Amino acid sequence: MYELKSNQLKIQVSENGAELISVKDISSEFEFMWNANPQVWNRHAPVLFPIVGKLNNNEVKIDGNNFQMGQHGFARDMVFEPIEVYSDLVQFMLESNEQTLEKFPFEFKFFIGYELVERTLKITYRVLNMGQKNMYFSVGAHPGFSLPIQDLSKYSIKFEKEENLTRHLLNNGLFNGEIENIGSNQNVLNLNSTLFEKDAIVLKNLESKWLKLVQNDSDFSIKMEMDDFPYFGIWTKAGQQAFICLEPWQGLADKINFSEEIENKEGIICLGPGSEHISSYTVEFNFG
Repeated sequence: MYELKSNQLKIQVSENGAELISVKDISSEFEFMWNANPQVWNRHAPVLFPIVGKLNNNEVKIDGNNFQMGQHGFARDMVFEPIEVYSDLVQFMLESNEQTLEKFPFEFKFFIGYELVERTLKITYRVLNMGQKNMYFSVGAHPGFSLPIQDLSKYSIKFEKEENLTRHLLNNGLFNGEIENIGSNQNVLNLNSTLFEKDAIVLKNLESKWLKLVQNDSDFSIKMEMDDFPYFGIWTKAGQQAFICLEPWQGLADKINFSEEIENKEGIICLGPGSEHISSYTVEFNFG
């Protein structure tokens, strides 16, 4: 476990999946991150790479061959190497190996950096294509945040701009082609438990570059700036009101019955030989 600390926050990150484990407010000792209760959802903030979401039949087609890969890829279940460790910054690396090449036939280096400044944590992803051919991938985040009051109706998500909030619906983790409008020309989404009976809220065309989870009539807030990420997921497990995930994505799950080559997959990134792809988002934590 690696610890970052400012005057306001104390952060813990694990080399297992380079996963953010803890964000604690020093003055109140409130823990912002979900506790990974295995009976509910056994993750804190998994990193999604080299895919985001679920594959049809858990298979991805690359150069005419099918490769098996589970939901959200394999990085979240692998041990990263710490390559920079300071009091306010830590950076990890995952390098392709025999195990990854069996599932994803590309040579890569994947870096994840965490940098803490006062109440704001910056998370940076850097992907290097170490091979001799184009590499196709997605990357995303899945942080789960604990709620001080375990009642979703006490919370709202405020957007930078007015949005037409059209969610793209899933069946067993795959897009079924249906959409549902959950708000028109508004910059606030009031949360409630029924919103998640149809799985995650997946938004594809947000105009806003930031959004903020707020507890109504309280100073508690989590603000996320995600300019580099064209897709966004909001999720909690159906029936749960103790935590919520705010998920910036560069990639999406498959559509039902999708069986084409990976380069035809919606939201996929193409990275040329020897090239790098950098993206980042920030989270500002306020308790009161």
